[in-house]
Amino acid sequence: MKHLNLYLVALVVMVLSVSSCYKLHEDEGHHFKIYFENHWNKSIYIWYDIDWHWYDNPYENYLPLFAEKPIYETEVCPKILPGDVNSELMKHRDYYEIALQDQDSVVISVFDAEQPDKKDSECFLVRYHLSKEDLQKVNFHISFPPTEAMPCDPLHY
Repeated sequence: MKHLNLYLVALVVMVLSVSSCYKLHEDEGHHFKIYFENHWNKSIYIWYDIDWHWYDNPYENYLPLFAEKPIYETEVCPKILPGDVNSELMKHRDYYEIALQDQDSVVISVFDAEQPDKKDSECFLVRYHLSKEDLQKVNFHISFPPTEAMPCDPLHY
């Protein structure tokens, strides 16, 4: 009996160590990164989150984001330079195809980074609400300025 318990513990440790070392890889049907490309001639800040519940009007829940302070004081938003592609910003711990269910979306807000003293609402450029299907259509590559394939709420740019 003592040996059986020892073998069982060894088996559990081995299974847990193998499963915890599994590294995510990307292929056509598995994505754990969203690539954000800045095609604008200015630097931008990105704010990113996942909306796990699709509301009747999703924009109502994200418009109060603004703290009316400069964006660099209110959020930890990475800066993306003109012409750069950021693949680390929206790295997820699991595949988006698994994580996003019906009515879930990825929410990305873009701010003009070249106006550091203005309030975040004055620097706001566009907000994307992207479902799993939207992300698949654009092959998990998002760009600013947005293309016609990207559902967004543009204000100005």
